[in-house]
Amino acid sequence: MKTWVCALGVSLGMVQPLAAQQSEAPPWSVNCSNLVTGGELVCEMTQSIVLSESNQRLASVAFVKTAGKDEAEAVLTLPFGLLFSEGLVAKVDDTEVANLEFLTCEAQGCFARSAVTSEWMSAMRAGNQLKIEAQNSAREPISFGFDLTGFSQTSDLLP
Repeated sequence: MKTWVCALGVSLGMVQPLAAQQSEAPPWSVNCSNLVTGGELVCEMTQSIVLSESNQRLASVAFVKTAGKDEAEAVLTLPFGLLFSEGLVAKVDDTEVANLEFLTCEAQGCFARSAVTSEWMSAMRAGNQLKIEAQNSAREPISFGFDLTGFSQTSDLLP
């Protein structure tokens, strides 16, 4: 596919934009649908941590927003083996922005959910990294880091 795009780019005289297309994709993606509620457009902005060796998703974070509403919700999918009783701490650049509790675990992993305050959203728009801290079943600290590069630009796409 890259070869075809390259040939098309050269034939259309678009050599410079093509270089940008071959660079790494931005860490955030947006998906919108009205299938859940039928009448409302619900969008989610997501990022996943994927293991390079196996291409398996380790963790993901989604910020979910309904069109026309200011409120957003964070939904985390995390691996098995984390200590439920200790919950999760969300930090932006080492500043705590939220405490989250686990909801449940399913085949895809364990889920946590939280309303996103305006302070949390502002911190992410200005920050470099969202870190989710937890403890494993041996009570050892573990964290999951999400790159906030492009967060502001991508969140501006949400209706």
